[in-house]
Amino acid sequence: MWCRRFASILQRPGLGPGAPLLARQPDISASQLACRWSGSYSRIMKRNRPPYIDFETGFPKEELPKQSVIAAFTLAKQQKLEKLLEATPQKTFRGRVIKGLSTGRKRHSGRNDVGRITTRHREGGCKQRLRFVDFKRARRDIPATVLRIEYAPDRSSHIALVQYEDGVLSYILAPLTLRPGDQVLSSETANIVPGNSLPLRHIPVGSIIHNIELRPGAGGQFIRAAGTFATIITKDPRFATIKLRSTEIRKFPLECWASIGQLSHLERAMRFKGKAGVNRWLGWRPSVRGTAMDPHKHPHGGGTSAKHTKRPPVSPWGIERTGYKTRSPLKPLGLIVRRKLPGKMQKKFGIAS
Repeated sequence: MWCRRFASILQRPGLGPGAPLLARQPDISASQLACRWSGSYSRIMKRNRPPYIDFETGFPKEELPKQSVIAAFTLAKQQKLEKLLEATPQKTFRGRVIKGLSTGRKRHSGRNDVGRITTRHREGGCKQRLRFVDFKRARRDIPATVLRIEYAPDRSSHIALVQYEDGVLSYILAPLTLRPGDQVLSSETANIVPGNSLPLRHIPVGSIIHNIELRPGAGGQFIRAAGTFATIITKDPRFATIKLRSTEIRKFPLECWASIGQLSHLERAMRFKGKAGVNRWLGWRPSVRGTAMDPHKHPHGGGTSAKHTKRPPVSPWGIERTGYKTRSPLKPLGLIVRRKLPGKMQKKFGIAS
């Protein structure tokens, strides 16, 4: 009943400045009616592309130079480039991280939201700060200069601190041949050189790439670990067929973006920790072999010899530890052309050590 009375009051004509506040009808101009959604403020707002203007003159920058390097960046070309850069190795910055591009890491010691241990052998560790890495490379057509190469404790590969021409700082994944002072660009007309980001449509066949998008605009999700790279095998009008580091071959839409080159920090696999305390610094607790336990604590326990197991390696709850297939054979492969090879086959053909 009250709502009807309130509606009738608002519809009465002749309400002037002396009328109650709720009864006043503000004058709506044509400009306010036009600005009803975010796309009306800027043409590039919906495409998630920040505006790029010269703050000195107030006008857009000049057009980028035409693409000059269009040949495929192959693994052989990268190896030649590595020999030329032997005198200037990729050294990481020895200093503090930028606080505006990082945040403190909250450790949960392998426990879930109710405090139960869901991942064993995790606890402690040194304090770390997570770096905000730009996997989308959304600042298109804006050249950026590499300031330094930094170590990231939350990932295996190194990262590079870049500064765009308008002063914006950002972290990106550092390729193997990237050095401070180099210029990188995220554009459809960028050169095919390490560090640049392009859509798969404009990357030639045979190039090695990293930070590949699975869906257009979602950001890089594939090939982000240290020393990894993928190779473009073929391209058709809709998809690019790429061989991943895990030997899997799958298709990606040509609208997806990727970065050129192999990722850095190849020597990570050769690291010698030296003592058990290093694992504690990294947040790992000690683990006990199943053969050293009692039979009521582990399926491998018991017996007079600790050199053998009574069954294939399993967890304390009987789950296989060497991996097993969980994908349903009835589920279609979709864009996957060939599943990855098993570990034994990779060792047989020298793919994995």
